[in-house]
Amino acid sequence: MSSNNASPLATLANIFVDPAKAYDDIKGHNAWVWWPLVLMILASLAVTVVFFSHADTAAMFQQQMAARHVQMTPQQMQAAAKFQSPAVLMTTGALGAIFGSLVVYALIGLYYMLVGKLAGWNEQRFSSWFSFAVWSAFPGILAVVVSIVVFLVRGQPATSFQDLDVLSLNALLFHVPMTSKWYTLASAFNPFSIWVVVLSIFGLARWTQRDKAHAALVVLAPIVVFYGLMAAFKAFV
Repeated sequence: MSSNNASPLATLANIFVDPAKAYDDIKGHNAWVWWPLVLMILASLAVTVVFFSHADTAAMFQQQMAARHVQMTPQQMQAAAKFQSPAVLMTTGALGAIFGSLVVYALIGLYYMLVGKLAGWNEQRFSSWFSFAVWSAFPGILAVVVSIVVFLVRGQPATSFQDLDVLSLNALLFHVPMTSKWYTLASAFNPFSIWVVVLSIFGLARWTQRDKAHAALVVLAPIVVFYGLMAAFKAFV
């Protein structure tokens, strides 16, 4: 049950240090979702601006074309360069940060709502599950902050997205090159995203009063399916 002294500011901290209280307080306060949502969007906008304001976009584009084994004439390179300026890339990145985030959380919320109706959970409203998805993802903001700090400390012009990818399991453990077809898959997870998954399982079990095995199955099923299909596609292409 939500406590009388609950507040969105306190919940922003509790989702890190006292998730049980945070999930209890979130329930019934769907309007609070704007606090973590806006903060995460602002963090995404910040990393977009920081990255592309320090990026050698021409070198990045050439590297991407080389990784895809695409040969372009000087005229084609010049034409494509118009769409590779920092301003254009910042704009598209900013739009992706705003609308992409909303779409992703909406899809996750819709998924939980549909499963809730099938499983007979007490909470079945879309707005509640959208709020749940956003709050569960909030600790991931730390990955963005750490990436910005590390990137700025390095102080070198970015020539690839690998320069920003400092926390993924690929950067920390696997070191799969960007030219590999497995690069995207190897870079998909980082310690903070794993934290978000574990937190979602905990929160779902608490909200639905089901055991953690049930919650884990619900949370992990779409992740396993999505990345399993990605791995299968890359294995045969």
